Amino acid sequence: MKSRSVCRETGFSLVETLIGAAAAMVVGVGIFSILNTGTMLSARNLGLNVTNNALRGSLDRMESLLQQANSMPILIDTTGLATTGPATGPAAGVLFDYYVGAPYVMTIPAAGLPAATTVLTMVRSTDPIASPPIPSVGDIVLIDGEASTLRPRISAVSTAAPDALLHQTITATLVAQLGSVVSGSSTILTAKLVRRAALLVMPNGAKRELRFYPFFDLTTNLADTTKYTVLTDQVGMQSDDATPFSLTTNTGKPFVTISFRVRANRYDQRLAGNQADQFNTFSRVDVQIRPKVNP
Repeated sequence: MKSRSVCRETGFSLVETLIGAAAAMVVGVGIFSILNTGTMLSARNLGLNVTNNALRGSLDRMESLLQQANSMPILIDTTGLATTGPATGPAAGVLFDYYVGAPYVMTIPAAGLPAATTVLTMVRSTDPIASPPIPSVGDIVLIDGEASTLRPRISAVSTAAPDALLHQTITATLVAQLGSVVSGSSTILTAKLVRRAALLVMPNGAKRELRFYPFFDLTTNLADTTKYTVLTDQVGMQSDDATPFSLTTNTGKPFVTISFRVRANRYDQRLAGNQADQFNTFSRVDVQIRPKVNP
């Protein structure tokens, strides 16, 4: 007898194929949704971390600078002029005398220093425990006991070697004459050094920057990048974010109040159009800072 083998071909029907494709699509959409949500949350968390770091760093720097203010800050606008609005603000920035160092001892003749004086001789201690810095070009000398309007500016500095008593003589050439006589009622006077500095929120294209100008009164162009340091370029873009500074009184003492809001922009491209709430990547702080002159 002859045997005959039978070969059968098996497979999926069209209906089965469509059902499997539909199931795979549903699973794929679910996986994509989970991955997309995870990516969004990761980007948002990273954005918040960057924002918090920017806020903390800029706030720490502002606090350090304002606590070294040797004068009560003055509110200014983005042109560098005193604000014309309310005396207490808000304003885009503050202008103040930044305390550099003291004391510097000046020995003057009994008759005092004439108004035409263009060179000041000062002595500083080089003891590591109490050693004010060597003056820099642009620093302002404030002579204790003299009128606050007497503000000679240094144009050149030369120093002698410290002596055995750790005293160093400094010769400071002034930009201009003193302009008024320094009293000779005491032959020993002390002085301090300050710089006219400013903190200012300025627009820069589509964003805002918090800038520190160490020699603000010598800066003619506020856009000159060599004249300032950017503390943060993540200042918020709402209207009141442009004027974070104001002056307040607490327990009878004047303070600088800062209402500061920063935003994360490192992940803007990923988050753009995907956030229902713009405050998700914003952080805000309200703080009062006491200047050095406020006891």
